[in-house]
Amino acid sequence: MYQKFKSLLGNSVYKSIALVLVILLAGPELMAIVEILGPTTFVLIHLVGIKLYFYKFKQLFLRFESHSALFLPTFKQLKTMPTLLYHILPERTFVASFLLSVAVGCAQITYSAFVF
Repeated sequence: MYQKFKSLLGNSVYKSIALVLVILLAGPELMAIVEILGPTTFVLIHLVGIKLYFYKFKQLFLRFESHSALFLPTFKQLKTMPTLLYHILPERTFVASFLLSVAVGCAQITYSAFVF
């Protein structure tokens, strides 16, 4: 029975007949669905691609912060207690950005002393 059903679905004639029936039965509503699904699918594909692109950087960041006191609450915890956002402190990143800002500030002070 399964093989017979599989051969019926595999036949392109039945697929063409099914397509024509769907177009005739759906009519203009089908075109409205196609017009909505086209841009939605386009945006979804790009968002998934962007998410996959930044996944690598997220893993690198989490590996960098693996030895510090990084606390990442779950979404359920954040939904219950939104003030947990204040406790997300990536220690190594914070220290590195602080030292970098001090270095840039010192460079700007030194540069402005030579220029002016």
